[in-house]
Amino acid sequence: MAFQEIIQNIGAQKFAPVYYLHGEETFFIDKIVEALDEKGAVLQPGEDAFNRTLMYGPETSASQLVNACRSFPVMAQRRLVILKEAHRMPKNEIEKLVPYFSQPVPSTVLVMAFKDRRVGLPKAAITALGKHGGVDLHAKKLYDRDVTQWVERILKTSGLKSEPGIAEILVTNLGLNLNLIENELEKMWVFLKATGQDTLTKAFVFEMINVDKEFNVFELIGALSHRKVFQAHMIIDRLTQNTKIHAPTLVVSNLFRFFHYVALVHRHQLRDPNSIKHKLGVNYFQARDYARASSLYPLGIVYRNLGYIEEVDRTLKGLIPTHTSERHLLKTLVWRLLN
Repeated sequence: MAFQEIIQNIGAQKFAPVYYLHGEETFFIDKIVEALDEKGAVLQPGEDAFNRTLMYGPETSASQLVNACRSFPVMAQRRLVILKEAHRMPKNEIEKLVPYFSQPVPSTVLVMAFKDRRVGLPKAAITALGKHGGVDLHAKKLYDRDVTQWVERILKTSGLKSEPGIAEILVTNLGLNLNLIENELEKMWVFLKATGQDTLTKAFVFEMINVDKEFNVFELIGALSHRKVFQAHMIIDRLTQNTKIHAPTLVVSNLFRFFHYVALVHRHQLRDPNSIKHKLGVNYFQARDYARASSLYPLGIVYRNLGYIEEVDRTLKGLIPTHTSERHLLKTLVWRLLN
């Protein structure tokens, strides 16, 4: 079941007897746990004292968990049992839970949060869970395109207007941290509503996330897509004056993403922005930049540039010894990308 569908069902008071939450993108796991644990969801205000049980994997046995689940609600319709750090529960204890999934208690909502992709329920438990109305959410790791689309969906449902390109600005400058992006958006919405504004502009976003609207990674990629040599050098010079604000690894990851998409444009022999948009799942403005860049950077140059970027990335991570400063590494990288 998809994340959004699970959240909608919770809001509609449609609860599953078991929620098996696992995967690398812990943001979605935490959101579902929060939604179920919120007052007025599974439990009404005042019901949690006797009907809410919070357990942790390392200190919980299968019998303790099952006993909590099989207890009857006290002056309430349901019980809520949450097992956090389920991935740290001993494997032999996890395996003992299989019989419960074959006969879950209808009045209990059991939530199990696994946050290690290497650990999860055995197949027999997952099969039983599926047969008895349980929820199995695999929160897969999101990549830049997925996060951009996620931000775009949030913007559409916010009730506020947004200038085109806001999602790309946030992902480019904040990375793929969903919690960070969500927190920044919430701050922006609070400010806009408090001041009676209804439009999220690029200038406002740059100001709120403390990014110079003229000198940021977003603008650097724009200069590279047009192959504007002077502008690109000017931007990277300003960016590297404060590497605490503009993390070099974030700059490099965004450069790699840009040239990776340009390589895909070449590989699929895409020519116009619309075909790029539909094939690669990006928005029109990104597709337009990739189309332009593909005409300025032949495929061989694109692969060469990806090699340059990977080399700098490995150097920044300490995998390649160097005495060169981060500032010099990045400025030299941009020079190499343009030549």
